[in-house]
Amino acid sequence: MMYKAFSPKLSLKESIPIAVKFGYGGIGLNVGGEFQNDPLALKAMLDEHGLKSAGFGFPVNFRESQETFDADMKKLPSHCEFATKMGDFRCSTWLLPGSDVPFAENFAMHAKRLREAALVMAQYGVKFGLEFVGPPSARKNSKYPFVYDLESLMNLWDAIGCDNVGILLDAWHWDMAGQTFADFTKINGKVVVVHINDAPAGVPVEEQKDNVRALPGATGVLRIKEFFQGLLDMQYDGPVYSEPFYAPLNEMPYEEAMRVETDAINKVWPK
Repeated sequence: MMYKAFSPKLSLKESIPIAVKFGYGGIGLNVGGEFQNDPLALKAMLDEHGLKSAGFGFPVNFRESQETFDADMKKLPSHCEFATKMGDFRCSTWLLPGSDVPFAENFAMHAKRLREAALVMAQYGVKFGLEFVGPPSARKNSKYPFVYDLESLMNLWDAIGCDNVGILLDAWHWDMAGQTFADFTKINGKVVVVHINDAPAGVPVEEQKDNVRALPGATGVLRIKEFFQGLLDMQYDGPVYSEPFYAPLNEMPYEEAMRVETDAINKVWPK
């Protein structure tokens, strides 16, 4: 069964009481921030409160030079080992929707590097979710489009060729890319992590900006009920995060912001 999760601004130990207070089932794992701790001890703390470690970020800069990529890849085995000792088998990252590098060259580089990373993760049983960025405005200043919808992501999956590679599914990007309810059948078993949110009302898709969103269910622009039905139909059992990029939250005390965001999640959560 899918569960509510959040990315903590505090340490895991400090975040557990907040998760309990607001009824979350999981907390995102900041491996780099927690690495000095014993993962088994952290898992025991989560277990005590019925919580899960709800996915960790890809620690590798795969967009820059080969030297940078190679250096960062050295972190990946230790991150995977740490996460899996906590019972966490989900890693994710996003893909830039456009580039000044010609498509074929960019595609080949991504396929090669992400395959290399996926093969390391597979040794630990970790699934690797890739997120496409859907709004047209996010790629309009790039010379060449890249991965910005489900079809282009699926082409990249095929090129990577690893069964543990799937999707970080974001309601915003799903809607902005024009995906339909029927498209959920194409990602059954491939969803690693989920993000929910809403979009500002009265703004054409072409003018929507990726970093200006709304709390889940706030405007009704995104098809959130349909989105959740797709997840239910495939029996998705992982974390669901709110990612609203909603500026007023940043002005609130942390727990007040958590309350506001949680209230929004609860209003759209399937009964």
